Amino acid sequence: MVDFILNALAGFQWYDWALLGFFGLLYLLKLLYLFLFTGRILYRRKSVQTEQVPLSLLLTYRNEEENLRKYLPQVLASAKAGSEVVAVDDYSQDNSLSVLGVLRESHSNLKVSALNQETRYSEKMAQNIALKAASNSWVMVIPPSHKVNSPEWLSAISSKINNEKEIIINYSNVKARKGFFQLLYRNERLFQQLKSFGFILNRLSYLSFEENIAFRKEKYFEAGGFGQHIKEHFANLELVLNDFIKKKKTAINFTSETTIQKEMNVSKPDYFELLKKELRIRQNLSFSKRFILFCEKWLTLLFFSFTVFTVIYFMELWPVISGLVLLYIVAFAFIIKISLNRLNERNLFLSSLVYALFIPVWKAGYQVYFQYKSRRRQK
Repeated sequence: MVDFILNALAGFQWYDWALLGFFGLLYLLKLLYLFLFTGRILYRRKSVQTEQVPLSLLLTYRNEEENLRKYLPQVLASAKAGSEVVAVDDYSQDNSLSVLGVLRESHSNLKVSALNQETRYSEKMAQNIALKAASNSWVMVIPPSHKVNSPEWLSAISSKINNEKEIIINYSNVKARKGFFQLLYRNERLFQQLKSFGFILNRLSYLSFEENIAFRKEKYFEAGGFGQHIKEHFANLELVLNDFIKKKKTAINFTSETTIQKEMNVSKPDYFELLKKELRIRQNLSFSKRFILFCEKWLTLLFFSFTVFTVIYFMELWPVISGLVLLYIVAFAFIIKISLNRLNERNLFLSSLVYALFIPVWKAGYQVYFQYKSRRRQK
């Protein structure tokens, strides 16, 4: 086998070496990205715990009567030591306000407000009202169907807050259920967050989600609130947080203890809304971050396509090329496995590995389609 490979290499022309060198460069870049970005979160230093700082939990909702009745009492019970829940009704047509009225009688740490009419960009307006009503200097957005996995969830987050930080990031996802798009959605949320964690740790900070993210309330108002982002349909507070997030001022809790899962039956439109949201958030980032994300996307596409080409073109070298690809997959699987163990998402391992290896190619095509459709609408 070795002699066969050496004889094949001996007959290479300059263009053969150029093609093989290009494959080697792509492989090296993908391997560096895997360890310096995707896996970077696994070997960061743990943040130091301090005294618990009270948080204001921001809850905006519309027609969430059942979820509020089922999940909000757990949240209120965990909001101790000065923490509170600030709920703003986004013009609900069910009995959501009545449910909150009952809960407020037995929970003094619950504040309730409401939008009194249907209006454009109502979710952003509701969040703005909640931020103004918050008593504490640190706030955090939670979903109406927020399931408390650990009784120490809020205390674990508040104990990581200190004077040096402005944002405390915690993992969030939807609860595991049967269904193809439920699985796709859970994997997409996982990898969107892993990507943003890697970028944050490499000083290219941005966020993909607003839920379970604690931040200093004053930074929202210093950034001008929603301002120029008010007309964005696919994202809310993520846009404002991305205006001031910095690595040195940010802490990441990569543990199951600070994780939340929300009850949600994911459909096909929900999954595609998630993809659109990511694209819109990226379009609102600075040029340097958009450029790096653009390079990462095309590196993935080139690596995938050129690997297939290289195996076909250099048939005699297939054992070497296949071995390198297998080594990359094993390293990727190792990073995913440890990540899922820390987040207590072990049932995602096989699906997440397949998703990570093949879906990026399809997503790149969808991104081109989405941008084309967006430009058509603007004309």
